[in-house]
Amino acid sequence: MNQKIWGGITVSVLTTVLGATISIPVSSAETVTQTVTGNSDAQLAEELPSSATAAIEKLPAQPTPEFQVAEFPEQLRTAKPDEIITNIYAYELAGRQAATLYVRSIPVLTFLGSQEINADPTKDIVATEVEKIATPSSVAPGNATISDANGSENDSIRRAQVVAARINELHGKNVNAESITVRWNGSYKSYSIQVNGEELVQVDENTILPDTTKDLAEDALQATNRLRRLIGYAPPLKEIADLPPAPKPRTVQKVARSTTRRRVRSQMRGMASWYGPGFHGRRTASGERFNQYALTAAHRTLRFGTRVRVTNMRNGRSVIVRINDRGPHTRNRIIDLSRAAARVIGVERSGTGAVRLEVLY
Repeated sequence: MNQKIWGGITVSVLTTVLGATISIPVSSAETVTQTVTGNSDAQLAEELPSSATAAIEKLPAQPTPEFQVAEFPEQLRTAKPDEIITNIYAYELAGRQAATLYVRSIPVLTFLGSQEINADPTKDIVATEVEKIATPSSVAPGNATISDANGSENDSIRRAQVVAARINELHGKNVNAESITVRWNGSYKSYSIQVNGEELVQVDENTILPDTTKDLAEDALQATNRLRRLIGYAPPLKEIADLPPAPKPRTVQKVARSTTRRRVRSQMRGMASWYGPGFHGRRTASGERFNQYALTAAHRTLRFGTRVRVTNMRNGRSVIVRINDRGPHTRNRIIDLSRAAARVIGVERSGTGAVRLEVLY
């Protein structure tokens, strides 16, 4: 993870009841994973898939400026201390401001800033942003974005705070976790996580699963199921509602090349024989080496490479062979088959048999 030092972020979590604040210092990763309610977060972490707790391992052993706790502005300080089940951690990810929302110390969503962070050391945008977040008067009620002196919108922390405050409120009201659902929002081309039909957050290219699957649909489903589990032990959902039907893949019908449909150029009848062991590996008249296990044959006049269907007149069994040699050199025989071809039509034991030849195009 590409990280830079963010100056000006206070290393503390601020929670407030009617204006009174409580400061919980973050002295280690162990402190971060402690519960702020009476519920067993460790048990929740154990019961969730290992991927759900992967981001926790990224916390440093000691708090550092690169990965710090974000504070809540005055407008969002509504939850009581025993209702606080969220934490927000701000950092830089691939040159963009990022904030990951934790619920009971489990990473649920990562919010990415809408613009890249200014790398100019004379313009410490991050410090300015955090200072404004910590100062209630600088944040207008209902405004979901925060702008620095240059007008750029690095709003990831603010968006995370809005969702976190809503989750704390739902927890305080003992919301039924089974009312947490996810559906496809075709108007915005995003996935909407909802509570009782009211949107909580949209999962899109700027709001993803911390341990992203690179698939927004899967990210949205996993984030929804983590919320259902962490807020009220609700069973996981299997699918996303209102998804448009997947386009049917175009099927290309392959026409099998049937040996019975080959066009016949000419026919002849006569006796067939076969050859093999004594000639295996030797050069044929065409120049290639004879392989008694290949479906080939010798003929006196047909061009090399010609395909011929050979049918045993006694049992009706057929085989298609390729002419690659000259022969047979015995009178009253019209073709000399390889051992494999003779075996297919059933003349290996007898040595010879009456056959019909069909020269194919």
